[in-house]
Amino acid sequence: MRNRWQRTMSAVLAVWRGERGFTTVTLMGVLLVGGLLVAAAFAAVVPDIRASGNDLQRKKAWAAAEAGVAYYSYRLAIDPSFWTKCDNVPPPSPGDVNPVNQPWNGTGSDPRRWRTIPGDTAQYTIELLPVAGRSTCDPSDPIGSMIDTASGTFRVRVTGRARAPRTSSDRPVKRSIVVRFKRRSFLNFIYFTDFETRDPAVYSGSQTQAQASAQCQRYRRNGRPLGDNDTPCTPIYFINGDYVRGPMHTNDGIYVCGNPVFGRNANDPVEISEPAPGWQTGNCSGSPVWQGAYQPGAPVLDMPPTNGQLKQQTDQTYLFQGRTVITLNGASMTVDNPAKCSSLGLSNPCTMSLPSNGLIYVDRASGGCPTPYDQRRQYQSATSCGEAWVRGTYSQPLTIGAADDIVINGNIQRSGDVLLGLIANEFVRVYHPVTSSGANAAGSLSNPSIDAAILALSHSFLVDNYDQGSPLGTLTVTGVIAQRFRGPVGTFSNGSPVTGYAKNYTYDDRLRFRSPPYFLDPVRAGWKVVEQHEQVPAR
Repeated sequence: MRNRWQRTMSAVLAVWRGERGFTTVTLMGVLLVGGLLVAAAFAAVVPDIRASGNDLQRKKAWAAAEAGVAYYSYRLAIDPSFWTKCDNVPPPSPGDVNPVNQPWNGTGSDPRRWRTIPGDTAQYTIELLPVAGRSTCDPSDPIGSMIDTASGTFRVRVTGRARAPRTSSDRPVKRSIVVRFKRRSFLNFIYFTDFETRDPAVYSGSQTQAQASAQCQRYRRNGRPLGDNDTPCTPIYFINGDYVRGPMHTNDGIYVCGNPVFGRNANDPVEISEPAPGWQTGNCSGSPVWQGAYQPGAPVLDMPPTNGQLKQQTDQTYLFQGRTVITLNGASMTVDNPAKCSSLGLSNPCTMSLPSNGLIYVDRASGGCPTPYDQRRQYQSATSCGEAWVRGTYSQPLTIGAADDIVINGNIQRSGDVLLGLIANEFVRVYHPVTSSGANAAGSLSNPSIDAAILALSHSFLVDNYDQGSPLGTLTVTGVIAQRFRGPVGTFSNGSPVTGYAKNYTYDDRLRFRSPPYFLDPVRAGWKVVEQHEQVPAR
Protein backbone atom coordinates (compact mmCIF):
# COMPACT_ATOMS: atom_id res chain seq x y z
CA MET A 1 0.00 0.00 0.00
CA ARG A 2 2.75 2.34 0.94
CA ASN A 3 4.76 1.49 -2.16
CA ARG A 4 1.79 2.29 -4.32
CA TRP A 5 1.41 5.71 -2.68
CA GLN A 6 5.08 6.44 -3.16
CA ARG A 7 4.93 5.58 -6.81
CA THR A 8 1.91 7.85 -7.32
CA MET A 9 3.58 10.84 -5.61
CA SER A 10 6.75 10.32 -7.62
CA ALA A 11 4.76 10.46 -10.85
CA VAL A 12 3.00 13.69 -9.80
CA LEU A 13 6.28 15.35 -8.83
CA ALA A 14 7.83 14.31 -12.13
CA VAL A 15 5.06 16.06 -13.99
CA TRP A 16 5.50 19.21 -11.88
CA ARG A 17 9.24 19.27 -12.49
CA GLY A 18 8.88 18.80 -16.36
CA GLU A 19 9.70 21.75 -18.75
CA ARG A 20 7.45 20.73 -21.63
CA GLY A 21 5.48 23.80 -22.96
CA PHE A 22 7.72 26.38 -21.26
CA THR A 23 9.52 27.28 -24.52
CA THR A 24 6.22 27.99 -26.25
CA VAL A 25 5.11 30.32 -23.52
CA THR A 26 8.43 32.18 -23.61
CA LEU A 27 8.31 32.46 -27.39
CA MET A 28 4.82 33.85 -27.29
CA GLY A 29 5.92 36.44 -24.79
CA VAL A 30 8.90 37.45 -26.93
CA LEU A 31 6.75 37.72 -30.03
CA LEU A 32 4.26 39.82 -28.14
CA VAL A 33 6.93 42.22 -26.94
CA GLY A 34 8.61 42.29 -30.36
CA GLY A 35 5.33 42.97 -32.06
CA LEU A 36 4.69 45.84 -29.71
CA LEU A 37 8.14 47.26 -30.49
CA VAL A 38 7.60 46.93 -34.25
CA ALA A 39 4.20 48.58 -33.95
CA ALA A 40 5.70 51.40 -31.93
CA ALA A 41 8.54 51.86 -34.42
CA PHE A 42 6.15 51.83 -37.36
CA ALA A 43 3.90 54.34 -35.64
CA ALA A 44 6.93 56.53 -35.03
CA VAL A 45 8.23 56.52 -38.64
CA VAL A 46 4.94 56.66 -40.56
CA PRO A 47 4.73 60.49 -40.28
CA ASP A 48 8.31 60.75 -41.55
CA ILE A 49 7.55 58.43 -44.45
CA ARG A 50 4.51 60.54 -45.31
CA ALA A 51 6.51 63.77 -44.97
CA SER A 52 9.33 62.37 -47.10
CA GLY A 53 6.86 61.30 -49.76
CA ASN A 54 5.20 64.71 -49.78
CA ASP A 55 8.59 66.40 -50.02
CA LEU A 56 9.48 64.26 -53.01
CA GLN A 57 6.19 65.11 -54.71
CA ARG A 58 6.67 68.83 -53.98
CA LYS A 59 10.11 68.69 -55.58
CA LYS A 60 8.69 66.91 -58.60
CA ALA A 61 5.91 69.49 -58.89
CA TRP A 62 8.47 72.32 -58.73
CA ALA A 63 10.63 70.63 -61.36
CA ALA A 64 7.55 70.26 -63.58
CA ALA A 65 6.77 73.96 -63.19
CA GLU A 66 10.35 74.87 -64.11
CA ALA A 67 10.05 72.62 -67.17
CA GLY A 68 7.00 74.68 -68.18
CA VAL A 69 8.97 77.92 -67.80
CA ALA A 70 11.76 76.46 -69.95
CA TYR A 71 9.24 75.39 -72.60
CA TYR A 72 7.63 78.83 -72.85
CA SER A 73 11.04 80.55 -72.90
CA TYR A 74 12.11 78.26 -75.73
CA ARG A 75 9.01 79.08 -77.78
CA LEU A 76 9.66 82.81 -77.30
CA ALA A 77 13.29 82.36 -78.35
CA ILE A 78 12.38 80.84 -81.70
CA ASP A 79 9.34 83.10 -82.24
CA PRO A 80 9.43 86.44 -80.34
CA SER A 81 5.79 87.07 -81.28
CA PHE A 82 4.65 83.75 -79.75
CA TRP A 83 3.03 85.58 -76.83
CA THR A 84 0.82 87.68 -79.15
CA LYS A 85 -1.08 84.55 -80.19
CA CYS A 86 -2.34 84.06 -76.64
CA ASP A 87 -3.48 80.44 -76.18
CA ASN A 88 -4.05 79.89 -79.92
CA VAL A 89 -0.69 78.19 -80.39
CA PRO A 90 0.25 74.75 -81.73
CA PRO A 91 1.15 71.90 -79.37
CA PRO A 92 4.82 71.09 -78.75
CA SER A 93 4.58 68.14 -81.15
CA PRO A 94 1.90 66.25 -83.10
CA GLY A 95 -0.33 64.32 -80.75
CA ASP A 96 0.87 66.34 -77.76
CA VAL A 97 -1.19 68.75 -75.65
CA ASN A 98 -1.01 72.53 -75.99
CA PRO A 99 -0.34 73.56 -72.37
CA VAL A 100 -0.90 77.33 -72.87
CA ASN A 101 -4.18 78.54 -71.36
CA GLN A 102 -6.17 81.63 -70.56
CA PRO A 103 -6.11 82.42 -66.82
CA TRP A 104 -8.21 80.33 -64.41
CA ASN A 105 -9.61 81.96 -61.27
CA GLY A 106 -9.42 78.73 -59.28
CA THR A 107 -13.16 78.13 -58.86
CA GLY A 108 -15.11 75.23 -60.30
CA SER A 109 -13.57 72.39 -62.25
CA ASP A 110 -10.06 72.93 -63.61
CA PRO A 111 -10.34 73.83 -67.35
CA ARG A 112 -6.60 74.00 -67.98
CA ARG A 113 -4.72 71.75 -70.38
CA TRP A 114 -1.84 69.85 -68.77
CA ARG A 115 1.20 68.52 -70.56
CA THR A 116 2.87 65.38 -69.20
CA ILE A 117 6.65 65.60 -69.06
CA PRO A 118 8.10 62.94 -71.37
CA GLY A 119 9.33 59.93 -69.40
CA ASP A 120 7.52 60.98 -66.21
CA THR A 121 4.06 61.32 -64.71
CA ALA A 122 4.53 64.92 -63.56
CA GLN A 123 2.70 67.59 -65.56
CA TYR A 124 2.66 71.36 -66.11
CA THR A 125 0.22 73.95 -67.37
CA ILE A 126 0.79 77.59 -68.42
CA GLU A 127 -1.61 80.50 -67.87
CA LEU A 128 -1.31 83.94 -69.50
CA LEU A 129 -1.79 86.69 -66.90
CA PRO A 130 -3.37 89.82 -68.40
CA VAL A 131 -2.80 93.35 -67.13
CA ALA A 132 -5.09 94.98 -64.58
CA GLY A 133 -8.52 95.64 -66.00
CA ARG A 134 -8.36 92.82 -68.55
CA SER A 135 -9.59 89.30 -67.90
CA THR A 136 -7.95 87.39 -70.76
CA CYS A 137 -5.20 87.62 -73.32
CA ASP A 138 -6.86 89.06 -76.43
CA PRO A 139 -5.15 88.01 -79.71
CA SER A 140 -6.77 91.01 -81.43
CA ASP A 141 -5.17 93.32 -78.85
CA PRO A 142 -2.24 91.43 -77.30
CA ILE A 143 -0.37 94.58 -76.29
CA GLY A 144 -3.30 96.19 -74.53
CA SER A 145 -4.29 92.98 -72.76
CA MET A 146 -0.86 91.60 -71.79
CA ILE A 147 1.87 94.26 -71.76
CA ASP A 148 2.69 96.43 -68.77
CA THR A 149 3.62 99.46 -70.84
CA ALA A 150 5.57 101.12 -68.01
CA SER A 151 8.05 98.25 -67.81
CA GLY A 152 7.58 96.60 -71.22
CA THR A 153 6.95 93.22 -69.58
CA PHE A 154 4.31 90.51 -69.52
CA ARG A 155 3.60 87.67 -67.07
CA VAL A 156 2.66 84.01 -67.16
CA ARG A 157 1.90 81.53 -64.38
CA VAL A 158 3.26 78.01 -64.69
CA THR A 159 1.88 75.31 -62.41
CA GLY A 160 3.46 71.89 -61.98
CA ARG A 161 1.78 68.89 -60.40
CA ALA A 162 3.02 65.49 -59.33
CA ARG A 163 1.18 62.23 -58.69
CA ALA A 164 -1.70 62.67 -61.08
CA PRO A 165 -5.04 61.91 -59.35
CA ARG A 166 -6.25 58.29 -59.47
CA THR A 167 -9.55 59.01 -57.75
CA SER A 168 -11.51 62.13 -56.97
CA SER A 169 -10.20 62.07 -53.39
CA ASP A 170 -6.53 61.63 -54.36
CA ARG A 171 -5.36 65.25 -54.72
CA PRO A 172 -2.02 65.90 -56.48
CA VAL A 173 0.71 68.14 -55.13
CA LYS A 174 0.88 71.46 -57.05
CA ARG A 175 3.33 74.37 -57.14
CA SER A 176 3.00 77.58 -59.16
CA ILE A 177 5.67 79.97 -60.48
CA VAL A 178 4.80 83.48 -61.73
CA VAL A 179 7.31 84.62 -64.36
CA ARG A 180 7.89 88.07 -65.86
CA PHE A 181 9.44 88.37 -69.35
CA LYS A 182 11.22 91.39 -70.84
CA ARG A 183 13.14 92.02 -74.05
CA ARG A 184 16.87 92.83 -74.03
CA SER A 185 18.02 94.10 -77.40
CA PHE A 186 19.02 97.13 -79.41
CA LEU A 187 15.30 97.81 -79.63
CA ASN A 188 15.33 98.68 -75.93
CA PHE A 189 16.91 102.04 -76.75
CA ILE A 190 16.20 105.07 -78.91
CA TYR A 191 19.95 105.51 -79.08
CA PHE A 192 22.66 102.84 -78.99
CA THR A 193 26.33 103.37 -79.87
CA ASP A 194 29.38 101.18 -79.50
CA PHE A 195 32.00 103.95 -79.87
CA GLU A 196 31.31 107.63 -79.10
CA THR A 197 33.79 108.85 -81.69
CA ARG A 198 33.78 109.74 -85.33
CA ASP A 199 33.74 106.82 -87.76
CA PRO A 200 37.24 106.14 -89.17
CA ALA A 201 35.75 105.81 -92.66
CA VAL A 202 34.54 109.40 -92.83
CA TYR A 203 37.92 111.11 -92.27
CA SER A 204 39.51 112.85 -95.26
CA GLY A 205 42.42 111.01 -96.81
CA SER A 206 43.43 107.38 -96.70
CA GLN A 207 46.28 108.01 -94.26
CA THR A 208 44.01 109.64 -91.67
CA GLN A 209 41.42 106.91 -92.18
CA ALA A 210 44.07 104.26 -91.50
CA GLN A 211 45.24 106.06 -88.35
CA ALA A 212 41.68 106.39 -87.10
CA SER A 213 40.97 102.73 -87.80
CA ALA A 214 44.02 101.71 -85.80
CA GLN A 215 43.55 104.10 -82.89
CA CYS A 216 39.84 104.78 -82.44
CA GLN A 217 38.27 101.33 -82.25
CA ARG A 218 38.68 101.22 -78.49
CA TYR A 219 36.66 102.66 -75.65
CA ARG A 220 37.69 105.92 -74.04
CA ARG A 221 38.26 104.13 -70.72
CA ASN A 222 40.75 101.85 -72.52
CA GLY A 223 42.98 104.71 -73.67
CA ARG A 224 41.44 106.00 -76.89
CA PRO A 225 43.17 109.30 -77.77
CA LEU A 226 41.13 112.50 -77.93
CA GLY A 227 41.26 114.03 -81.40
CA ASP A 228 40.09 117.40 -82.63
CA ASN A 229 38.46 118.58 -85.85
CA ASP A 230 39.70 116.19 -88.57
CA THR A 231 42.30 114.33 -86.49
CA PRO A 232 41.74 110.90 -84.97
CA CYS A 233 39.79 110.36 -82.76
CA THR A 234 37.35 113.26 -83.00
CA PRO A 235 34.60 113.13 -80.35
CA ILE A 236 31.01 113.99 -81.21
CA TYR A 237 29.15 115.98 -78.57
CA PHE A 238 25.67 116.09 -77.15
CA ILE A 239 24.92 119.80 -76.99
CA ASN A 240 22.34 122.29 -75.73
CA GLY A 241 19.03 121.60 -77.37
CA ASP A 242 19.70 117.88 -77.82
CA TYR A 243 17.01 115.67 -76.33
CA VAL A 244 17.26 111.89 -76.18
CA ARG A 245 13.57 111.17 -75.70
CA GLY A 246 13.71 107.60 -74.51
CA PRO A 247 16.07 104.99 -73.06
CA MET A 248 19.66 104.99 -74.32
CA HIS A 249 22.79 102.88 -74.08
CA THR A 250 26.39 103.44 -75.07
CA ASN A 251 29.23 100.97 -74.60
CA ASP A 252 31.53 104.00 -74.35
CA GLY A 253 31.53 107.31 -72.43
CA ILE A 254 29.79 110.41 -73.81
CA TYR A 255 30.91 114.00 -74.56
CA VAL A 256 28.77 116.92 -73.45
CA CYS A 257 28.64 120.65 -74.18
CA GLY A 258 25.90 122.62 -72.44
CA ASN A 259 22.96 120.83 -70.88
CA PRO A 260 21.54 118.11 -73.16
CA VAL A 261 18.64 116.12 -71.75
CA PHE A 262 18.68 112.31 -71.52
CA GLY A 263 15.51 110.29 -71.02
CA ARG A 264 11.90 111.31 -70.57
CA ASN A 265 11.23 109.99 -67.06
CA ALA A 266 12.45 107.46 -64.50
CA ASN A 267 11.20 104.57 -66.64
CA ASP A 268 13.87 105.34 -69.28
CA PRO A 269 17.24 103.78 -68.41
CA VAL A 270 20.24 105.85 -69.49
CA GLU A 271 23.03 103.27 -69.60
CA ILE A 272 26.68 104.23 -70.03
CA SER A 273 29.23 101.42 -69.85
CA GLU A 274 32.07 103.70 -68.78
CA PRO A 275 32.34 103.92 -64.97
CA ALA A 276 31.01 107.04 -63.25
CA PRO A 277 30.83 109.84 -64.13
CA GLY A 278 30.70 108.40 -67.68
CA TRP A 279 30.85 111.80 -69.39
CA GLN A 280 33.23 114.70 -69.98
CA THR A 281 33.06 118.14 -71.54
CA GLY A 282 36.29 118.60 -73.52
CA ASN A 283 36.87 122.23 -74.61
CA CYS A 284 33.52 123.47 -73.35
CA SER A 285 31.42 123.60 -70.22
CA GLY A 286 28.14 122.05 -69.23
CA SER A 287 26.50 119.12 -67.54
CA PRO A 288 23.98 116.54 -68.74
CA VAL A 289 20.43 116.54 -67.43
CA TRP A 290 19.38 113.03 -66.40
CA GLN A 291 15.61 112.81 -66.65
CA GLY A 292 15.97 109.06 -67.13
CA ALA A 293 17.48 106.59 -64.67
CA TYR A 294 21.23 107.20 -65.06
CA GLN A 295 23.27 103.95 -64.88
CA PRO A 296 27.06 104.30 -65.33
CA GLY A 297 29.11 101.11 -65.51
CA ALA A 298 26.40 99.28 -67.46
CA PRO A 299 27.32 95.97 -69.17
CA VAL A 300 28.57 96.15 -72.76
CA LEU A 301 26.18 94.93 -75.45
CA ASP A 302 28.10 93.38 -78.33
CA MET A 303 26.93 94.01 -81.88
CA PRO A 304 26.62 91.14 -84.38
CA PRO A 305 29.37 91.26 -87.02
CA THR A 306 27.11 90.95 -90.06
CA ASN A 307 23.51 90.83 -91.23
CA GLY A 308 24.25 87.86 -93.49
CA GLN A 309 21.60 85.74 -91.79
CA LEU A 310 18.96 88.07 -93.21
CA LYS A 311 20.05 87.12 -96.71
CA GLN A 312 19.62 83.44 -95.86
CA GLN A 313 16.07 84.02 -94.66
CA THR A 314 14.93 86.16 -97.60
CA ASP A 315 12.60 84.74 -100.24
CA GLN A 316 14.44 84.67 -103.58
CA THR A 317 11.84 86.95 -105.16
CA TYR A 318 12.85 89.68 -102.71
CA LEU A 319 16.60 89.10 -102.87
CA PHE A 320 18.03 91.88 -105.04
CA GLN A 321 21.55 92.33 -106.37
CA GLY A 322 23.22 95.70 -106.94
CA ARG A 323 21.91 99.14 -106.13
CA THR A 324 18.14 98.97 -105.67
CA VAL A 325 15.82 101.97 -105.30
CA ILE A 326 12.70 101.14 -103.30
CA THR A 327 9.69 103.44 -102.98
CA LEU A 328 7.22 102.09 -100.43
CA ASN A 329 3.54 102.45 -101.30
CA GLY A 330 1.53 101.02 -98.41
CA ALA A 331 1.39 97.25 -98.98
CA SER A 332 3.36 97.43 -102.24
CA MET A 333 6.56 99.00 -103.52
CA THR A 334 8.03 100.37 -106.71
CA VAL A 335 11.45 98.88 -107.41
CA ASP A 336 14.16 100.27 -109.66
CA ASN A 337 16.43 97.28 -110.35
CA PRO A 338 16.64 96.32 -114.05
CA ALA A 339 17.93 92.79 -113.47
CA LYS A 340 15.26 91.84 -110.94
CA CYS A 341 12.36 93.41 -112.85
CA SER A 342 13.51 91.65 -116.02
CA SER A 343 13.72 88.28 -114.20
CA LEU A 344 10.09 88.76 -113.16
CA GLY A 345 9.05 89.54 -116.74
CA LEU A 346 8.38 93.19 -115.89
CA SER A 347 9.68 96.46 -117.21
CA ASN A 348 11.89 98.57 -114.98
CA PRO A 349 10.89 100.14 -112.59
CA CYS A 350 8.38 97.49 -111.54
CA THR A 351 5.71 97.23 -108.85
CA MET A 352 5.79 94.40 -106.31
CA SER A 353 3.75 93.56 -103.23
CA LEU A 354 5.62 93.61 -99.95
CA PRO A 355 6.92 90.15 -98.98
CA SER A 356 4.66 87.97 -96.86
CA ASN A 357 7.48 87.24 -94.39
CA GLY A 358 8.36 90.93 -94.20
CA LEU A 359 12.00 90.65 -95.33
CA ILE A 360 13.90 92.29 -98.22
CA TYR A 361 17.64 92.02 -98.79
CA VAL A 362 19.91 93.88 -101.23
CA ASP A 363 23.14 92.00 -101.92
CA ARG A 364 26.19 92.95 -103.96
CA ALA A 365 26.18 92.17 -107.66
CA SER A 366 29.11 90.87 -109.66
CA GLY A 367 31.99 93.30 -109.24
CA GLY A 368 31.30 94.00 -105.56
CA CYS A 369 31.59 97.46 -104.07
CA PRO A 370 35.05 98.87 -104.83
CA THR A 371 34.23 102.52 -103.98
CA PRO A 372 35.02 103.38 -100.35
CA TYR A 373 32.91 105.85 -98.43
CA ASP A 374 33.93 109.35 -99.54
CA GLN A 375 30.92 111.44 -98.39
CA ARG A 376 29.24 110.51 -101.71
CA ARG A 377 29.26 114.13 -102.83
CA GLN A 378 28.35 113.14 -106.37
CA TYR A 379 26.76 109.77 -105.48
CA GLN A 380 28.87 107.88 -107.97
CA SER A 381 29.31 104.59 -106.13
CA ALA A 382 29.30 101.49 -108.31
CA THR A 383 25.87 100.15 -109.22
CA SER A 384 27.14 96.72 -108.18
CA CYS A 385 27.24 97.85 -104.52
CA GLY A 386 24.65 96.28 -102.27
CA GLU A 387 22.88 99.59 -101.63
CA ALA A 388 19.19 99.96 -100.81
CA TRP A 389 17.74 103.42 -101.42
CA VAL A 390 14.50 103.71 -99.45
CA ARG A 391 11.64 106.16 -99.03
CA GLY A 392 7.84 106.17 -98.85
CA THR A 393 5.04 104.87 -96.64
CA TYR A 394 4.62 101.29 -95.44
CA SER A 395 1.51 99.58 -94.05
CA GLN A 396 2.92 96.12 -93.34
CA PRO A 397 5.70 94.96 -90.99
CA LEU A 398 8.97 95.07 -92.92
CA THR A 399 12.74 94.81 -92.55
CA ILE A 400 15.16 95.87 -95.30
CA GLY A 401 18.73 94.63 -95.11
CA ALA A 402 21.70 95.67 -97.24
CA ALA A 403 25.12 94.12 -97.77
CA ASP A 404 26.54 97.65 -97.95
CA ASP A 405 24.62 100.89 -97.26
CA ILE A 406 21.02 101.96 -96.86
CA VAL A 407 20.40 105.45 -98.25
CA ILE A 408 17.29 107.28 -97.05
CA ASN A 409 16.31 109.59 -99.89
CA GLY A 410 12.94 110.79 -98.65
CA ASN A 411 10.54 110.61 -95.74
CA ILE A 412 9.86 107.10 -94.41
CA GLN A 413 6.57 106.89 -92.56
CA ARG A 414 4.33 104.16 -91.27
CA SER A 415 0.63 103.76 -91.90
CA GLY A 416 -1.05 101.82 -89.13
CA ASP A 417 0.33 99.82 -86.23
CA VAL A 418 3.36 98.42 -88.07
CA LEU A 419 7.15 98.50 -87.64
CA LEU A 420 10.06 98.90 -90.06
CA GLY A 421 13.67 97.80 -89.62
CA LEU A 422 16.61 99.16 -91.67
CA ILE A 423 19.75 97.05 -91.18
CA ALA A 424 22.95 97.81 -93.10
CA ASN A 425 26.28 96.05 -92.86
CA GLU A 426 27.97 99.42 -93.45
CA PHE A 427 26.17 102.79 -93.18
CA VAL A 428 22.60 104.01 -92.92
CA ARG A 429 22.80 107.41 -94.61
CA VAL A 430 20.48 110.37 -95.10
CA TYR A 431 20.69 111.60 -98.69
CA HIS A 432 22.25 115.07 -98.93
CA PRO A 433 23.76 116.04 -102.29
CA VAL A 434 25.85 119.23 -102.55
CA THR A 435 27.29 121.25 -105.41
CA SER A 436 30.99 121.55 -106.20
CA SER A 437 31.05 124.71 -104.08
CA GLY A 438 29.54 122.90 -101.09
CA ALA A 439 26.01 124.32 -101.29
CA ASN A 440 22.87 122.20 -100.90
CA ALA A 441 21.98 120.62 -104.25
CA ALA A 442 18.60 119.69 -105.68
CA GLY A 443 17.09 116.77 -103.81
CA SER A 444 18.33 117.83 -100.37
CA LEU A 445 15.72 116.97 -97.75
CA SER A 446 14.14 119.63 -95.55
CA ASN A 447 12.96 118.46 -92.11
CA PRO A 448 13.02 114.74 -93.01
CA SER A 449 11.04 112.29 -90.89
CA ILE A 450 11.93 108.63 -90.42
CA ASP A 451 9.77 106.03 -88.63
CA ALA A 452 12.09 103.04 -88.32
CA ALA A 453 14.43 100.97 -86.21
CA ILE A 454 17.87 101.71 -87.69
CA LEU A 455 20.93 99.49 -87.26
CA ALA A 456 24.35 100.20 -88.82
CA LEU A 457 26.50 97.21 -87.92
CA SER A 458 30.00 98.25 -89.00
CA HIS A 459 29.71 102.02 -89.27
CA SER A 460 27.22 104.82 -88.56
CA PHE A 461 23.86 106.42 -89.05
CA LEU A 462 24.75 109.83 -90.49
CA VAL A 463 23.92 112.57 -92.96
CA ASP A 464 25.99 112.66 -96.15
CA ASN A 465 28.04 115.84 -96.46
CA TYR A 466 26.84 116.81 -92.98
CA ASP A 467 29.42 119.63 -92.76
CA GLN A 468 28.39 121.40 -95.98
CA GLY A 469 25.49 123.51 -97.12
CA SER A 470 23.12 125.65 -95.08
CA PRO A 471 20.94 124.19 -92.30
CA LEU A 472 18.06 122.03 -93.51
CA GLY A 473 15.85 122.04 -90.41
CA THR A 474 15.30 119.14 -88.05
CA LEU A 475 15.94 115.45 -88.59
CA THR A 476 13.14 113.55 -86.84
CA VAL A 477 13.56 109.86 -86.07
CA THR A 478 10.81 107.92 -84.30
CA GLY A 479 12.07 104.47 -83.45
CA VAL A 480 15.63 103.33 -82.74
CA ILE A 481 19.13 104.34 -83.83
CA ALA A 482 21.84 101.72 -83.20
CA GLN A 483 25.33 102.08 -84.67
CA ARG A 484 28.96 101.05 -84.31
CA PHE A 485 30.33 104.61 -84.36
CA ARG A 486 28.62 107.87 -83.50
CA GLY A 487 27.43 109.43 -86.74
CA PRO A 488 27.21 113.21 -87.24
CA VAL A 489 24.14 114.81 -88.80
CA GLY A 490 25.34 118.43 -88.86
CA THR A 491 27.69 121.00 -87.35
CA PHE A 492 26.87 123.54 -84.66
CA SER A 493 28.07 126.78 -83.16
CA ASN A 494 26.90 127.97 -79.74
CA GLY A 495 24.16 125.37 -79.80
CA SER A 496 22.76 126.41 -83.20
CA PRO A 497 23.02 124.42 -86.45
CA VAL A 498 25.54 125.69 -89.00
CA THR A 499 25.12 122.83 -91.47
CA GLY A 500 22.93 119.77 -91.69
CA TYR A 501 20.17 119.14 -89.15
CA ALA A 502 19.14 119.63 -85.56
CA LYS A 503 18.11 116.34 -83.95
CA ASN A 504 14.70 115.22 -82.74
CA TYR A 505 14.96 111.54 -81.78
CA THR A 506 11.98 109.94 -80.04
CA TYR A 507 11.68 106.35 -78.90
CA ASP A 508 8.83 104.25 -80.26
CA ASP A 509 7.67 102.53 -77.06
CA ARG A 510 6.18 99.64 -79.00
CA LEU A 511 9.77 98.50 -79.67
CA ARG A 512 10.21 97.56 -76.03
CA PHE A 513 8.02 94.53 -76.61
CA ARG A 514 7.70 94.18 -80.38
CA SER A 515 10.14 93.82 -83.23
CA PRO A 516 10.30 94.39 -86.98
CA PRO A 517 10.61 91.05 -88.79
CA TYR A 518 13.95 89.29 -88.24
CA PHE A 519 15.54 92.27 -86.49
CA LEU A 520 19.00 91.51 -85.10
CA ASP A 521 19.92 91.70 -81.43
CA PRO A 522 23.11 91.67 -79.34
CA VAL A 523 22.82 87.96 -78.65
CA ARG A 524 19.60 86.78 -80.24
CA ALA A 525 16.15 88.18 -80.52
CA GLY A 526 13.79 87.11 -77.80
CA TRP A 527 12.50 87.60 -74.30
CA LYS A 528 14.30 86.85 -71.08
CA VAL A 529 13.02 86.00 -67.61
CA VAL A 530 13.65 89.08 -65.48
CA GLU A 531 11.68 88.00 -62.41
CA GLN A 532 10.07 84.87 -61.02
CA HIS A 533 8.54 83.91 -57.69
CA GLU A 534 6.44 81.12 -56.25
CA GLN A 535 2.73 81.74 -55.81
CA VAL A 536 1.41 80.32 -52.54
CA PRO A 537 -0.99 78.63 -52.50
CA ALA A 538 -0.53 77.14 -55.95
CA ARG A 539 -3.29 77.66 -58.51
